[in-house]
Amino acid sequence: MGNIVSIAVSALLPAISSIESGVCRAIIFVVCCGPLHVSLAQSQSSPPSAGEARPTAFIAGQSTFGKNGFIEYVVGNLPVVISVPHGGYLKPSTIPDRVLGTAGHQDTNTQELAREIVEVFRTQTGKVPHLIINRLHRDKLDANRELFDAAQDDPIASEVWNEFHGFIDTAEQRIQREFGKGLYIDLHGHRHEWQVIELGYLLVSNQLKLSDAELDASVQPATTSLGLIPKDRTTLLSQLVRGPRSLGAALEQEGFATVPSPAHPHPDGHPYFSGGYNLEQHSAFSGRNAWGIQVELPTGIRDDDTRRHIFAAAFVKSVIGFLSNIRE
Repeated sequence: MGNIVSIAVSALLPAISSIESGVCRAIIFVVCCGPLHVSLAQSQSSPPSAGEARPTAFIAGQSTFGKNGFIEYVVGNLPVVISVPHGGYLKPSTIPDRVLGTAGHQDTNTQELAREIVEVFRTQTGKVPHLIINRLHRDKLDANRELFDAAQDDPIASEVWNEFHGFIDTAEQRIQREFGKGLYIDLHGHRHEWQVIELGYLLVSNQLKLSDAELDASVQPATTSLGLIPKDRTTLLSQLVRGPRSLGAALEQEGFATVPSPAHPHPDGHPYFSGGYNLEQHSAFSGRNAWGIQVELPTGIRDDDTRRHIFAAAFVKSVIGFLSNIRE
């Protein structure tokens, strides 16, 4: 495994030295929604027109769109996948509004932030991660739910749901073929009063309240989105989730309050998202060869242009550092 990951990260290291001096030996999956082939700069505003031919080749840095242009897949050539299920704006009349479950709440500016993250990777490495974006508003499709709740039996929405998850599968399969293993990040936004970044590993608040020793003794890593821990067991689950080697610790060092982290080991009674359908389906929890994290960002980061730009750079740096710690 070490050799596979080292090969994957070798694509990143030459250009990443300005971000992270340590050796990163892991792979990244980050997904957002949307497909067809156009440049990244055009991809948000240039879906295919009706009847327009859709190229079949996957070209790094270009976008592939689904049948109706509602899902966008920015093809990557780094071991990273990012998905954005709730950042869409489109409300086509051909798809009825959802009437069951959560609707009406959009994770504002999450697709914009995901695109900025891609550009930071491009600037720093000359390469891009995989990105999958759902361009439909949540009123029409909730891409972070099982099919019935997500599309509520509408045939067009059901087709779009399959495209979204199919593109994630495609990205993960490509990374597994080329690099062996990766990190899947499902990108969201929350409106909780406690304005911190929430990282979900499929560990609920009561589990995070446990001491490190209790957490490591009572929770099997395979039941989390991180999956199995390195064989030598020198890195415990608690350390990867909230220790000094965790993603939360790296984000805190960049000035972004995060839970779980050494400073905030558990939500302390505040509302907290531990991870949803996408994280379960596309991470090691379901046997995927990918570490998984749900990233929930407060409005103070997402809805301020300057903060969003600063966070994108800090996030890339933090992810690279985390991956160097989780290596096998």
